[in-house]
Amino acid sequence: MSRKEEELAALRRTQKAAHLERIAKDSQNRFKRIAQTKFRTCFIFALSEFENTFGFDLWGHGLPEDKITPEQKANRIRWDKVRKNILDKGNTQSRALSMEIDLHRVEFEGYRMNLKGNADGQQ
Repeated sequence: MSRKEEELAALRRTQKAAHLERIAKDSQNRFKRIAQTKFRTCFIFALSEFENTFGFDLWGHGLPEDKITPEQKANRIRWDKVRKNILDKGNTQSRALSMEIDLHRVEFEGYRMNLKGNADGQQ
């Protein structure tokens, strides 16, 4: 192999390694985005369900401040604290999940589909 061919082969290996590293990093970032979205949806949806089911009676969810009772005002203050704590802790865990994913090598293998026809060529 000539020196020029060896240089080209080395360049191809370097480019291939860089390409594979970009794919791995893109896969990791894709997985982090998906995981964070699904994780946050879990606790935000739970809060929303609780608010929609119990909020109207307990703290006048959706009503202006001047239309709620003193008991509902007290409950609204408590709910706001609980809601903030849930969101803070959920977001902390979401960030921890992101940092954990950074410790792993992730490769997206793509979506796979296997289509087979029957004897007469139909699905």
